[in-house]
Amino acid sequence: MRHFKLTGIALCCLIATACSTETTDSNDVKTEAIWSDIYVTTNGNDSRVIAELNVSSRNGNNLNLVQGDKLFVTVNNTSKDMEKDADFFDIDYRATLPTYAEDTLYEVKLYRSEDKVTLKSSVTLPQAIDILAPQAEQTFPVDEILDLRWIKAGSPADDETLKITISSECKNGDEEISSSHILSDVEDDGKKSIDFEALELFKNEKLNSNYDCTVNFEFERRRYGSTDSRYAAGSRTYAISHTTLDNINITLK
Repeated sequence: MRHFKLTGIALCCLIATACSTETTDSNDVKTEAIWSDIYVTTNGNDSRVIAELNVSSRNGNNLNLVQGDKLFVTVNNTSKDMEKDADFFDIDYRATLPTYAEDTLYEVKLYRSEDKVTLKSSVTLPQAIDILAPQAEQTFPVDEILDLRWIKAGSPADDETLKITISSECKNGDEEISSSHILSDVEDDGKKSIDFEALELFKNEKLNSNYDCTVNFEFERRRYGSTDSRYAAGSRTYAISHTTLDNINITLK
């Protein structure tokens, strides 16, 4: 079977409703027609605040803030303007901050200059994820249960979730075979047993003991916040603490 990759734009062309490459200036859009996806992400070193604004929905035109409209974030009584980040087919607004402590409050505000109104959405950071076991570079047979251990959430919010993404990579000379599996809504009790055979990460018929295989684990603890009701329906605000456990060696039979 031939494998190929599509660029983001090609995917948009194939799936017309998946994303938009068009841009609309904010002075042409009513406040209630602005859809927002606002999130804070941290890996325990700093935090990044990212806001995507579209017209009406996730699939609407990208919103370009003009004529005094602006986004800014307030943390610990200090405000910082969010700067536009535009790639080939997308616009979002970003700010990097030195804060990353659990329960830190982030208020992300959109100021509309013509109406002189400010929309405020807010969220607090979930607890950082500290992995206890295994350690990077450890080796496990593919048919052995691997026990993940981490420090469980002390006081998780009602709308807080934990996701673990497992990705595998096997190499034999120039040949490489990769796979992935997502564990959604994992119970955040500090332990999870991983059965590689049940997950079928290594079920490719080409794989054998000649391949050197590794797995990586990405943990994502997500907490939802409050979104200003004046944004369009479906808007959301959330924060993510994430960490990775890389290079766990898996021996095949």
